[in-house]
This record gives sequence, C-alpha cells and structure tokens, in this order.
Amino acid sequence: MSSGDRRPVIRQDATARDDARIYQAGGDIIINEARAQQQRVLPEQPPGRLISEIVDPYAWEVHQAITVESAGSPESLPVLPVYVEREHDHRLLDAVEKVGKGASRLAVLVGGSSTGKTRACWEAIQRLPPTWRLWHPIEPGRPEAALAGLDAVEPHTVLWLNETQHYLLTPNSPLGESLAAGLRALLRDPDRGPVLVLGTLWPEYWARLTTAPPAGDKDAHSQARALLTGCDLHVPEIFAESEAESLNRAAAVDPRLAYAVEHAEQGHIAQYLAGAPALVERYRNAPASAKAVVETAMDAGRLGIGPTVPLSLLEAAAPAYLTDLQWAQATDDWLLQALEYATRPVHGARGPLTRVRARPGEPQLHEPHYRLADYLDQHGRSERIYAVPPKAFWDAAADSVRDPAALMALAQAANDRWRYRHAVKLVRAATQAGDSSAFVDLALLQARFDGYDPESSIYQRAVEVADAQGLGTLASWHERHGRREEAEQLYERAAEKGETPALVLLAQLKERAGDRKGAERLYRRAADAGDYWALIQVAKRICGRDKEGAERLLLEVDSAVIDPQVRYRYLRYLFDGDSAPHLQATARAILTEGADAGDVDALLVLAEITERADGRQEAAALYRRAIDAGSREALLRLAEITPDEETRRRLYRQAAEAGNAGALFVLACMSDVAGDLEQAIQLMRRAADGGEPDAHWGLSDLLERNGQTEEAELVAAFDPDGQGLSELLYSRDESGDAAGADRLIRIGIDAGYRGDFGIGMFIEHHRPDDLGWQQARRYGLEADGRPSDPWRVGPLGH
Repeated sequence: MSSGDRRPVIRQDATARDDARIYQAGGDIIINEARAQQQRVLPEQPPGRLISEIVDPYAWEVHQAITVESAGSPESLPVLPVYVEREHDHRLLDAVEKVGKGASRLAVLVGGSSTGKTRACWEAIQRLPPTWRLWHPIEPGRPEAALAGLDAVEPHTVLWLNETQHYLLTPNSPLGESLAAGLRALLRDPDRGPVLVLGTLWPEYWARLTTAPPAGDKDAHSQARALLTGCDLHVPEIFAESEAESLNRAAAVDPRLAYAVEHAEQGHIAQYLAGAPALVERYRNAPASAKAVVETAMDAGRLGIGPTVPLSLLEAAAPAYLTDLQWAQATDDWLLQALEYATRPVHGARGPLTRVRARPGEPQLHEPHYRLADYLDQHGRSERIYAVPPKAFWDAAADSVRDPAALMALAQAANDRWRYRHAVKLVRAATQAGDSSAFVDLALLQARFDGYDPESSIYQRAVEVADAQGLGTLASWHERHGRREEAEQLYERAAEKGETPALVLLAQLKERAGDRKGAERLYRRAADAGDYWALIQVAKRICGRDKEGAERLLLEVDSAVIDPQVRYRYLRYLFDGDSAPHLQATARAILTEGADAGDVDALLVLAEITERADGRQEAAALYRRAIDAGSREALLRLAEITPDEETRRRLYRQAAEAGNAGALFVLACMSDVAGDLEQAIQLMRRAADGGEPDAHWGLSDLLERNGQTEEAELVAAFDPDGQGLSELLYSRDESGDAAGADRLIRIGIDAGYRGDFGIGMFIEHHRPDDLGWQQARRYGLEADGRPSDPWRVGPLGH
C-alpha cells in the first residue's frame, strides 16, 4: 500500500464517482423539487414557536442529565448542567452570527451518541433574538412534516432537524431527497431568509449520506450530499486538554459536572452526564427477560425500525432471545417485569427504554411504543453487528409493524444478510401496508427466485401501481432480459410521469439500436426538462451540422433551477476526447468566466482539464487560486501533481490540518511505505473518522498486518463504501488462509455487508465445490444460519 501506486487509482475512481453522482443530481434537482411542491400543504400559520416561549430543553430532545447526591438540593440546580464551550461551539456560533446578519445557514453537528450535539444546538439558539421561531417537524412523520410545512417557513426561523437521518434517510421513498432539495432551495433563496437549519448526525449516517456511490450505481442521496457537504461540525468524543480549565471552573459550581469529571473514563464527560455508562451497566446486568426486550429493541433500531418500537413486536420477538431454560423460568408477567426494569430511570436520566406518549392534540398511537436510549442504540450497532435476529423477530415485524418504510428497510436488512425468505415476507407486508412501490421490489424478487415472468400476477400488479421511478426500474429489468419493446414502453410511461432519467435511458437504448434521430429527440426532451447532461449530449450530436446552435446550448443555463456547481462539473464530459474542438473551447470559456469570478468549483474543473492536457504548471496555478479561495480539495490535487517530494508532503500535511481526510489517507500510506506501521494506523484512523471512503479498507489492511485481526474485521464490516471486507477476504484467500476467509464470509453476511466484489461472487468462483455455500447463494439462509431449502416466491396471494 504505497502512496505512489495507490493514490492515482483512488483519484481516478473518485472522479468517476463524481461524474456518476452529478449525472444523477442533474436530473433530480428539478424532479425532486417538483415532487416536493406537489406534496406540500401550507399550514394556516407559520410553523414553529417563538423562542421566547420555549423553556423545556428536554422537549427538544436534549439529553436529560444525571442526578447526584450533593450538599445542595437538586431543585436548586438549573435544569441543565453548566455549559462548557468547545471548538465546535465557536464554529456553530459563527454560523449563528452570520444568520443574525441576514444570511441563511445550515450547520450539522456530527459525532457519536451523547457527545453533546443537541445541547450545543440548544445553547446556540439562545443567542438569537426571542422573536425568532423554532420549528421541530415530527408529526405524522419527520420527513412528511418537514415537507408539508417547508413552503410556509418564514424568515427568522430555526429548523430543528435533530437526528437528521430520520429526515434524509428514507429507504425506498423519495421523501428524503425531496426534502433535501427543498432545503437547498430554501437556503439559496434570499427572499426567504434568514433561516438557520440545525441538524445532528452520527458519523455513520454522515458517511452514508455524503459518500458518493461507485460509478454506475444508483445515487440515492445526491440531493442530501449536495445539501450537507461542507456544513459539518465535528463534535469530539472527549474534551480537549485546552478545555480542561473551563471544565474545572464549571465543575466547581455544578456538582453533576464535578461528578462526571471525577468518574468519567478517558474524558468522556458528556456521555457520563447523559448516563451512558450507567445505561450500559443496566443493560449488561439486566435479568434475562429485560435483556431480551432491550436486545429486541436494539435489533429493531439498527435494522430499520425507528425511532420507536411497537409493544407487540417486543412481546412476540423477545422470547426467542431467551434460552429454553430462561423461558421455562420466566413468570407469566415476564413482559411487565422486563419493561419495568428497562424503563426505570438511571441516576435521574432516562432508562434503556422510554414509553412514547403523544402530547395533547397529537395523533394517538395505535398501541404503546418504546424508544431505545440513543447511547444503547449506538452501543448495540457495534456490539451486535454480527448478530442476526431469530426467526420470531422477522415474523413479528412482518405482522406488527405498520410503517411501510420501516418494513422495506427491514426487508433490505434481511436481504443483505441473505435471509431472503424473510425479505420477501416483509416486502409483501409493505404492499399490504399501502406501499404501492413495494410491488416493484416484490416483482424483482420473484424474477430472482422464480425466474423472469412478465405475465405473473405480481409483475402485472407492479406495472399497474408503479410510480415513475418504479416504471423506470421495471423498464431496466425488461432491457436486461432483451425485451426492448416492453422496456421502451415503460421508459416512456416513466418519462410522462416526470422521471427525466428515464428519457436518458430510453435515448441510450435507442442509440444502441441505431436510432440516432430518435435518441437525439429524447435527449432534447430530457434537456428541456432540466437535465444538463442530456443537454450536453444534444450539443455533441448537433455540433457537426449546427455549430452555433450547439454553442448556444452550452450557454443555456437557468441559474434558478440548475446549480452552477453541477453545471461546471458536467462540462468535464466535453473533454473526454469525442467532442468537437469548438465545443471544448466554449466550455473552457464558461469555466474561465466562472474561475475569474472566484468560483472554486469552476477553478477545480478548469485545473483538472488543463492537467489532462499536460498543462501541469498552468493547472498548479489554478489549484493555488482555488486554495486561496478556501478549497481544501485543491490542496490535495496540487500535492498530487507536485514533483518535489518534500513540497508534496508539506501540502498533504497542510490539507490534513485543514480537515481533508484524503490527505490523511495519503500520509498514512507514506508512513506505511516508510515502515512506520503504528503511525500509519493512527493517521488511517483519523482519515476513516474524517469520512475518507478508502480509509476503511486501508485501516483494516494495516490492522490485519499488525496482528489485530478482530479489529481489522470489525473496521472492514463497518466500511460504508463497501470495499474493506472484500479486500480482506481476497487477501486472506490468496495467502492460503481458507479458514480465515470462510470466517469473513460468515461475518460479512451476518453483518449485512454489501461489497463491490460481492461475497456471492467470491463463493461462486472460489468455493464452487462447497454445496452448502452454493445452496445458500441461490436460496439464502434461515435465521439461524442454515442454508435454506429450495423455495419459491409464488403468486400475488401466496
């Protein structure tokens, strides 16, 4: 793993991912904003409440602090412990100050559970005038509520999007992307500001929302990534040494803080204040039935049900988490006793589970629901990463969960873990819960296990109820099976419903069939609908017969609907070798104009195409201009083309100090080449924590070579980019460690790992004689890990 032989490949991959991402984003910008407009219903009054009316921080999801015995009465203490400002607070308050001066801003605090993210947001809004409004959309669902009221948001409003994943991560639903597009529009509109959008995310959710997919894969979060990138404020797990004096001063006047400072391990003050260690202790020492209930809630949360769990699921699934002896010893009121233990407060803070109660005026839940403590949720995702729930869990979820999105998320989790029969049952449940788009997924599952059959009742129903995106998916399915006519019909129907990417796919289908005129007409339709990539394809196709018209197309940009950054990145396509020179000259003129105006993205693209043309010195000058404009990415790119090794290393260090995780990755590789494995591991950890996708497989490789096998597996299994475990798997197999490779296969499946070099492909080519694995690859596994016997999806009512 050297900086010399690895980094150019990474840069090439990153560019490909950018292009794929932009292609999707270009079509989605208008589509999703249009969908959001159609779904919004304006409330009678502006959303939110005056900040002056808000006094209860716990109602806004700030963690309740522990209570301690002290000389003074607890009632004499303020509701929240004395606050100690940290580095992220200074950056957050800088954003608040800019908002106070009239600019709209988004700030997302990224850190682990109970590190103080929500408390920091609470402290920040205290700096705003009391006439500002604070809006926390949560009913009937978070993304639905936010979309419904977004158009009615007035200036001087704070959008409180605590646990932002619940707003932007909406599997099998366009709501998250529609909301992200709407938020981008709100933040860009000077007539609607100033507004402040505050969010909080765990690092794993930040990585999922901001990491570009591999080239060619569907880009499910293009809008969210465009919204979030550059708006993160890292919240460290522990207090810095420089904050010790302020911490001690605060502890001198608040016994809760003093107790946390004295007892917290390794500086985890905020977690201790929120009762995190006591929560873990309560869970680990729980009676068997209470532990089973908590673990059921843990599995429900990490696999897609959230943020609350229905009582019926806990009641039906928890017994399967008990041994036969434990169940035989359970009393008739085992569930009541388990819930009493799990909901009991811990040192005054909330217990492992909390009963969810609707406030007056809010919709009442159809049955009791419970919420798992955030810290235990995070703890369970790590501790139980290889734990596959028992059959009773999956069956109970299909029977008791009513939220279609949760059912589809569980179905995906089951599918990722090769529990295919459970996945099908959950998708069926989602169709019965009212999710018409789930019929498309069910049709694809039927094709996978029963064979391609466009006459089946499931497929016919899917075509009947599919939305625009679903029609495009079914069209691609037909195309893969050589049914061009059916594919064209469905692509056309999808396009008529507003799915602009379907026009592009249909154009490509016609082009492959030799119908160039038909393809050009479709590209024009997509371009007219706002797909800038399609507009470039039209320009390339007409430039031979209409030079001026082609140039006009490149200049035809409506800044109100097309993000200028997207526009600049699309112009890369004109420098891939098959574009007319005059079109490249026009594109270069557009980029130069943007660069001269100080646009960082224009500078980066112009530098990249200049570098491609062997203009290294000119590209270096452009990268320096981008650095002066504040680009951290430009530091990394300049380092890559700098011939002097010492200067290159200095630039990488400068980029790393500025927060560029890619630079940390390169420095780690350099340390590895120099033989300093410990330093390489430290730098690679920082790169992984900073969101560099390649750092996860890099770290797992370094740990494996350092003899830290179990940690190497854990890091690889958590790789958000889907590469780490595959790299480790092939490495072990090539070194002759068949047992180690088989272990990775098992834990990879049980962890729900989806890698680019899939485990299924590895089994096909490297375990062809293992009948058990071959059967598992075809039919999946049972909940207990046994290969499933042959089975079929069956017809619609099966």
